[in-house]
Amino acid sequence: MVLINREDYSIKRTFIEIRNSILLSLASGQKTINQISSEAQVNWKTVERHLIYLTGKGWVREVFSSAYVRIYELTAFGKDYLRKNISKTVRISDDKIIKINGEQ
Repeated sequence: MVLINREDYSIKRTFIEIRNSILLSLASGQKTINQISSEAQVNWKTVERHLIYLTGKGWVREVFSSAYVRIYELTAFGKDYLRKNISKTVRISDDKIIKINGEQ
């Protein structure tokens, strides 16, 4: 599908491209939906929908949820997928916003 602007031509990103950019954003540690949205340059609602898919695949997990914010991080499967399919040189960090179950 091609979207046409008056100034230039732009191509709509595929689901795979959007999901890969979300996974790459999470490679630097836990993030809120809005942080992912900003880094991946994708609308927050779109990010939310793709996070549901990525959670179902087991590549991402929700580590905190409240009425105002949800925090996500990569799982071991998500990190493995990133290294094998997106970039072998990607630096994956375990920076935490929130610690769960007594993590240090």
